[in-house]
Amino acid sequence: MVFKDDQVLTVRRPNDDDELPGIWGLPAGTVRGNESVADVIHRIGQQKLGVKLTPRRKLGFGSQCRPKYELQMELWETSMEGVPTYSEWQWGPVDLLISGAKAGSLCCELAIQNQKPH
Repeated sequence: MVFKDDQVLTVRRPNDDDELPGIWGLPAGTVRGNESVADVIHRIGQQKLGVKLTPRRKLGFGSQCRPKYELQMELWETSMEGVPTYSEWQWGPVDLLISGAKAGSLCCELAIQNQKPH
């Protein structure tokens, strides 16, 4: 999660996404091989967003049974340098993630549970 005052950076999944098409959620990635969490966060920043992300602290963890696998996810707060080049992104309240959580997005659910205190 990238915070800017009381807002969070959200991205819209492509309409052809195989699991959650078109929902607003958080930038996320999958651990590949021997990558560390920091490696994944840096890769998400560079490859998905076109920015530099730096991990700050772990906010939460969750798991979810999906039809073909079990998803295990860590939610991290990060700092960001630069402006995202991702096609659809916005700053907004964590409430923007409610519809994604209702659709089954684990990252949205974790973000709502672990939003930054005011």
